[in-house]
Amino acid sequence: MHRAREKDSDRHVFRHDIGPPHAFSGDLICWKCSAPFGPVRAHTRMGKPVQAQYRLLGGDHDATCPLNPDTVTEHIARGSHGLADMDASGVLRLNLPRRLDEVPPIRETDAASDPGFDVVRHSVTTVRPLLPPAVGTAAKIAQFLQLHDHELEIISRFRVRPHDGRLIPWTDFCYGPLHDSYTQLFARLSATPTLAHPVAVLGTVEHVRQDSNGTPYLLIAANVPTGSGQFHVTIRSGFASLVTSLEAGTNILAVGGWEIFSGGYTPALRLWADEHWQLAFWQDEDDGPAGQPRCPAPVSAEQRALDKWRKPPSDRRRTPRATPPPRPPQPRPETPRQHRPHKDLQVRPSQAPGAVQSTHAAADKGPAATGPAPTERPAPPTAPEEQSAALLPPMPTVPPTPPGPAPAAAEHESVPEKRAVRRRSFVPRFLRRQRRP
Repeated sequence: MHRAREKDSDRHVFRHDIGPPHAFSGDLICWKCSAPFGPVRAHTRMGKPVQAQYRLLGGDHDATCPLNPDTVTEHIARGSHGLADMDASGVLRLNLPRRLDEVPPIRETDAASDPGFDVVRHSVTTVRPLLPPAVGTAAKIAQFLQLHDHELEIISRFRVRPHDGRLIPWTDFCYGPLHDSYTQLFARLSATPTLAHPVAVLGTVEHVRQDSNGTPYLLIAANVPTGSGQFHVTIRSGFASLVTSLEAGTNILAVGGWEIFSGGYTPALRLWADEHWQLAFWQDEDDGPAGQPRCPAPVSAEQRALDKWRKPPSDRRRTPRATPPPRPPQPRPETPRQHRPHKDLQVRPSQAPGAVQSTHAAADKGPAATGPAPTERPAPPTAPEEQSAALLPPMPTVPPTPPGPAPAAAEHESVPEKRAVRRRSFVPRFLRRQRRP
């Protein structure tokens, strides 16, 4: 134990008063009762250093002393809503439920076995601020060990049984407040990132800081040494009210799924708290027992809705919308295509000299019209003589040349005539593409 008091002067003495030479005189007793105590100097046990402390010399603490292991252990078991039990040797086993926030019903045997059992007083621990029995019982054990300065002999009186049924020592469930214990949890998470059961970390809030985004977080321990460097112990939350309700110097027991965050300059042993009951805290008192463990106020529904709205769309948990059935294909209206004569049946410029001039004029204008070609009106009926006269070629004004060797078809056509034929075949294709929907 880290504290005792002089029997005659009633003055409190601490471990730093242990010499040689001692900074006290006379007999020493417990700082809570009249049980005799004696100083133990700092020494080494099994290769590990043991700091100076005060140890019970003989007898037991008073029955009403808050440091009496038997009395306090029995009191914790009775107030655990049936989650803790004691064996014949005085070892307390804390049985963790599947969900730490479950509130089991009060057993009738607890009220019947203890005539002073106040059902109303024990039920008050389940109202706001809500602290589940499993977390509240673990916080009371941590408070009791804190009063005994985490002596190994007292720690060995507590066991924890997770939901999987394995019985583990208290040191495998709760880590801290010494840096060596934090290092053990860091090494354990480095080997197994996901543990089979939740763990608790006990410590004192050193600072309430803000990150680069202005989000507050709790710093429990800074620059904890490891074999490969250093790390911090932090507590973060998406709800600022869970963090800002604590201040520096507050004792805290944080329960949940701890992890190693390596995204910053220094790795962090971090707990991301989503529920208020994950953080049990209390204040130290110089005279008398430590304050009752409490927790922050629960997160309201408005805070959760606002937090969900602030998250980016990729982080939101949306329900996928139902995909509408595909629409049946709509039939396209068929546009009647105009019948055009084959290119071999078209009139050549040598057969109709007047058509060559009209073709040159159309080619010089270019494809100015992008819409469909205007519908030609039928010509008025003419007399048979006029029709036959229109079909006859015009009479030449120059006398015919004497017959000679027939030139080739390519040589007979002049260059302007070849260009007119190509342009004439290009114009219908261009207009046909423009008319397509």
